[in-house]
Amino acid sequence: MKITNILKHPLLQGSLVMVMGSNLFNLGQFIYHFIAGRFLGKAHYGDLAVIISLLGLISIIQLSVGLTIVKFIAAAKNEKEISNLAKWFNRWAFFLGGILAVFTLILSPLVVDFLHITEPAAVYLLAPTLFLTVIIFTQRSILQGLLFFGRFVTSLLTEVTSKIILTVIFVLLGLKVFGAMGGILLGVLTSFFITRHLLSRYLTGQRGNRPNVVPLLRYSLPVFLQGLALTSMYSTDFILVKHFFSEGEAGVYASLAVLGRVAFFGSSPIIHVMFPLVAKKHAADEPYLKFFYLSILLVMGISSLVILLYFFYPKFVVSLLYGAEFIEGAPLLWWFGLFMSILCVATLFTQFYLSIEKTKAIWFFVAAAILQGVLIWLVHPDILTVIQLSILSATLLLISLIVYFPYCYRNGKKTSLDNRTSL
Repeated sequence: MKITNILKHPLLQGSLVMVMGSNLFNLGQFIYHFIAGRFLGKAHYGDLAVIISLLGLISIIQLSVGLTIVKFIAAAKNEKEISNLAKWFNRWAFFLGGILAVFTLILSPLVVDFLHITEPAAVYLLAPTLFLTVIIFTQRSILQGLLFFGRFVTSLLTEVTSKIILTVIFVLLGLKVFGAMGGILLGVLTSFFITRHLLSRYLTGQRGNRPNVVPLLRYSLPVFLQGLALTSMYSTDFILVKHFFSEGEAGVYASLAVLGRVAFFGSSPIIHVMFPLVAKKHAADEPYLKFFYLSILLVMGISSLVILLYFFYPKFVVSLLYGAEFIEGAPLLWWFGLFMSILCVATLFTQFYLSIEKTKAIWFFVAAAILQGVLIWLVHPDILTVIQLSILSATLLLISLIVYFPYCYRNGKKTSLDNRTSL
């Protein structure tokens, strides 16, 4: 009976859907990078990988807004309130996406020059891709806040499937980096229509009164800073490598970054499930800590398996995805997996704090991101040193977040640890 109750646990059920669906999405991402790495070679693949990293780095503003959306949708009291919030969030997403797209377009020539991009036209596809991505992320955040994890996964799989098919066509036509970016753009466009259809029930009809934006903005700012810091920690290192190292070394580092992020993105769906569940429990003043404890075990278990795979079979993993041209990076693979695993656990702690409105924890993340960037800028004799400096920054971050955990509940906090641990 107890096993049945465990299997019916909302965190486990939601995590199962999200882990399976998100890892199918990650598999699709690997197939995409497999195609790009095999057909483009180290130099052109390095260009593509850094452009994709820029897309993630620029999207941090939307990431912060996305977590805010999840928090407020999850805490909404009835369907009418949810529908009104969804309509307003969707409208603001169009506005924000447009601003970011124009800003990106203006900066594109500087990006081409700083990163030594060989196909400048590919960079200009960032602007429309970013515009659509902001809208899609917003709509997915609404699905996440509603605990519609199946629909969330459907949106992801639609995007990656379209992207793979279109990229194969464009690359075989000889379009190289521009073709690979074109596949991303059209894949995102396809997902936009699917995601909007999945949310049509909440997006149709007239908008009601505009929600009070003050609490939204107050909560969005720290979440934005955390999103900025997180994205910086798995993007800035590669951007600096692309600037300081040769095209071949940057291509090898790109392959390590993609494979290493399996340790992060393979277990991050658990964080996506935990956040709305804890936020909803917290808003209702119900126990929530066991959701967090179980999430820690699941994240650490998945990440540990990835590290062990990379430690014992690095050459097999690298050659399977990228081929012999990238094999020189194999001995460093487990180092990168370790970095991303530590970063994932740190992200879990931070997302937990944000879900219960303890926003001061984000400053640990900001400090770690700054430390990582400064250290790599000053000290970068080889790729291994870059990775080890990232590990140092992430480890100090995690230690700070763990030490902060009991402090959250001291001196006048609303609820103590003891009366929050029962389901």
